[in-house]
Amino acid sequence: MINIIAGILIGIANKDWLARIIVPFIWGFIYCIYYLVYDKGKLVAHNEEMIKRDIKPRWGMTHTQSFYFIEYFTASTTSFIFSILSGIIKDLF
Repeated sequence: MINIIAGILIGIANKDWLARIIVPFIWGFIYCIYYLVYDKGKLVAHNEEMIKRDIKPRWGMTHTQSFYFIEYFTASTTSFIFSILSGIIKDLF
């Protein structure tokens, strides 16, 4: 939900289309840093679940690296989509 809100705010706050395209990818890093600093519980739960299910690491990454990759991809893609949509709506009205 926070990624949707971030995307909408990015789309509304930026007048330039280049900023609406680039800033969501920066948001992905900020989102991952938040999890790194403030919410390690989600990472620990993810790693424990992977070990419990005996799931091998994918893509040549450790479970921790794949967790942050998935979080970054989800945050940046979601905020990108909503940034573009809110930018289009803002420019139409």
